[in-house]
Amino acid sequence: MPPKRPEPKKWKPPKGPKPIQRKNKNTIGLGKAIITQRKKENQVNILPDGEMHFTTDKHEANWVKLRSVTQESALDDFLSTAELADKDFTADRHSNVQIIRMDQNTDNVRSQGFMMTNEAKSELNAKQREHLKDLIVPRRPHWTKEMTAYELQRLEKEEFLTWRRKIASLQESNEDLLLTPFERNIEVWRQLWRVVERSDLVVQIVDARDPLLFRSVDLEKYVKEIDDRKQNLLLVNKADLLTVKQRISWAKYFISRNISFSFFSAKKANEILEDQLEFGDDYIAKKDYYSEINNILDEEEVDPELLGKIKILEIDQLEELFLSNAPEEPLLTPLPGQESLIQIGLVGYPNVGKSSTINALVGSKKVSVSATPGKTKHFQTIKLSDEVMLCDCPGLVFPNFAYNKGELVCNGVLPIDQLRDYIGPCTLVVERVPKYYLEAIYGIHIQTRSVEEGGDGETPTAQEFLVSYARARGYMTQGFGSADESRASRYILKDYVNGKLLYINPPPHMEDDTPYTKEECKEFNKELYTFDHLPENRKEQLSEALKSKNIEDFDLSRDLSKLTFSAHVGAEGDNTAQSVNHGGKQAALYNAAHDLDKEFFNMNSVEGKFLSPFHSKNIEAGSSRKKHNKKNKKAKKKAEMLYSKE
Repeated sequence: MPPKRPEPKKWKPPKGPKPIQRKNKNTIGLGKAIITQRKKENQVNILPDGEMHFTTDKHEANWVKLRSVTQESALDDFLSTAELADKDFTADRHSNVQIIRMDQNTDNVRSQGFMMTNEAKSELNAKQREHLKDLIVPRRPHWTKEMTAYELQRLEKEEFLTWRRKIASLQESNEDLLLTPFERNIEVWRQLWRVVERSDLVVQIVDARDPLLFRSVDLEKYVKEIDDRKQNLLLVNKADLLTVKQRISWAKYFISRNISFSFFSAKKANEILEDQLEFGDDYIAKKDYYSEINNILDEEEVDPELLGKIKILEIDQLEELFLSNAPEEPLLTPLPGQESLIQIGLVGYPNVGKSSTINALVGSKKVSVSATPGKTKHFQTIKLSDEVMLCDCPGLVFPNFAYNKGELVCNGVLPIDQLRDYIGPCTLVVERVPKYYLEAIYGIHIQTRSVEEGGDGETPTAQEFLVSYARARGYMTQGFGSADESRASRYILKDYVNGKLLYINPPPHMEDDTPYTKEECKEFNKELYTFDHLPENRKEQLSEALKSKNIEDFDLSRDLSKLTFSAHVGAEGDNTAQSVNHGGKQAALYNAAHDLDKEFFNMNSVEGKFLSPFHSKNIEAGSSRKKHNKKNKKAKKKAEMLYSKE
């Protein structure tokens, strides 16, 4: 009998630490996020004495409630819509929740409209004017004093939700239209409702560089709907950036459309106040601050009515303007014990200068001013005089049409430091400001691609401009050390917002409200890109360079390439200008054609000479070449040995 085989041992897992289940970081935890949020809202707190406290409503801090929200993610959009609709929901792991995004993706180049042709721009503008009546602002529902706070908030949320759905349907039904980001927080709109209801005169402050982008036509209608006796006024701020001819063009357009307007410069007004505190009233009386910007050319024939309209108002004239446009008597009956004042509401986009205008009016720092758009969070009332009370509304973005999102960045509506896509706005900058003026104002030379490389040799791309600027300033990225385009774009865009780089949008044509073509826009702004508009330090450098080159009758667009100043090296003979760069070869702008030519023809300065034609063969008679030429080596060695014996 054969021996019995032993039974095979059972496999046992090796001893060691148990495997840890790692959490997938790429999952979208919608259900868990809602569960966590609900737990925090209904959290139960047990006090030391044993009493149990809990709340069913979520109470946020005031600064959280009034934060500006112009763009929302899919999850935030879903949650805010459910909150406005007063719909409760629970998270179920096994249920399918589908989120429909209300705003379309407009990040592609075609919808952004960069480098748009005149024909395409005209077609898009016609469609925008067709749907202009659909760009409405949310209305506050009718309310009475007998309503409770809960009833009023419920009505406001329903009205606001209806408005958001109308705006969303407008964009979904017209994919070609680009709707700018607009304010989505109902708390900010509530501040506007209060300001409009209590104000006798509503002043919309707009940026003079593009007044129509910052003007809300429907807001003016809403003011009249509340009370027909209320008045509207358009205050065109930053008017000192415009030339006299440009102010004349805009004044003619406003008058033809029956728009009540006035030009103002809060920056110039605050400069006068600072000089007054430093040098006194006598110095202010002798110096005329508005003589240069209000200078009318002799050849310009302007009738007296238009002459008064194009002048930039002084501080004292602005208060008189408010009183002349407001109703004679206050429309609201004051509360017992309060005096009757005419209330002026100041409304507008972020960073148009509302707070700076109030600072100029009151003559002291009553309102804090910040370079970040949207600094004011609550509407504020400031007593200007015994007759006037100012109401400052938080800056909010109204729904409007635009050709691209870069317009909002360039106009200071969206914060630059939070910008992700910098190529789009910088493309607008290089499209609007001429290449020679960019080189003159920054003291650089912009290296452009040739026609063979896909460029035109004249208008630089955003990358070419940013790389040239970063190389001249020494802005390099970590690691490989290439040009830091993102950092350079922030400096460039802030210069554009602050007015160092100027571009003024011309008014539409008087006849049919069609936009200007690119050639007409270039002609409208040509006076801005001259030697006189450069910074003082750059003027001094150019003046010294002109003396060294002995150039007379200097034209900035024609003769700049001949000068050497700052990081710009003038051309010698027929060669093109160059720039002094920092960062080495890693920071250079890549040019494929140039690198191929250099490698093939120059061979990095290595030269080779042929003593005989490359196809000829000089082989000794009787010798035959084999692999590794071993036979020739042996024959040569044998011949040397024979020669040595002899």
